[in-house]
Amino acid sequence: MASPPIHYLVPIFPGFQLLDLAGPLDILNLHSILSGNTELSLKFISESLDPIPSKPIVPKGANWSFDLQSAFPQSGGKVNSTFNEHLQPDTTYAEYLTAIESGENKPKVDVLLIPGGIGTRLQRIQQDGTKVSNIRSLLDFIPKVAPHVRTAIITVCTGSDALAQTGLLNSRRATTNMSRFAEVAKRNPSVSWQHAARWVRSIPSEAQGSTPIEIWTSAGISAGMDVTLSFIAHYYGGQEVARNLAKELEYDWREIAEGEKDPLYEKCYEV
Repeated sequence: MASPPIHYLVPIFPGFQLLDLAGPLDILNLHSILSGNTELSLKFISESLDPIPSKPIVPKGANWSFDLQSAFPQSGGKVNSTFNEHLQPDTTYAEYLTAIESGENKPKVDVLLIPGGIGTRLQRIQQDGTKVSNIRSLLDFIPKVAPHVRTAIITVCTGSDALAQTGLLNSRRATTNMSRFAEVAKRNPSVSWQHAARWVRSIPSEAQGSTPIEIWTSAGISAGMDVTLSFIAHYYGGQEVARNLAKELEYDWREIAEGEKDPLYEKCYEV
């Protein structure tokens, strides 16, 4: 059995999908308790140390605005800001890369877990009026940290779209949110997109010149729990360990195989 990963790094950005992270992280939380694994570690990382909202709301310290009119024309660009959650980053992209480059107290990262959400496709309006992707800093960070990831990159939902935009998914199999599948596949034609797959594990031999590590991708939102349970089964003790976690969480884990079409998607998305 492969050596179990210990150090998890999770990039967050305004407009990340909360369940993309809450599901996988709570599974890992429970695993760390039930298994007695006191070594598992988690760090949230972002472009600044400002609390990061799960909705497309500008963080307090930012000097830009969102192009909400284009993103939400049906509401005239209005977004509810009174029902919202924030996550607090532990470090910034710049701090993390500086620590890696210095070689002193070099941070360890076994798993890079990338969420999706509306924030992956929003544009920011800079003070000079120019527009830039809301996840530009994340797209710059991923290729720099990827060579230091020791076990795997995991994406949930449109987190695979972000990863694909860096080129690290070129020639590799992957899946993404079914509602966004056509859009994501068109934007990233060099990826071997697996339509209707609940989750996909791309092994290093699929890579062509990119970082030779495993890349696990899931379809939309709740599918992040499936890829996490499968990841746990692979790295932390087998299928029964994952089944017990699903039972404790009262989650109806259907144990859909790697790359297999999900009947839910065949039913709801006519694939």
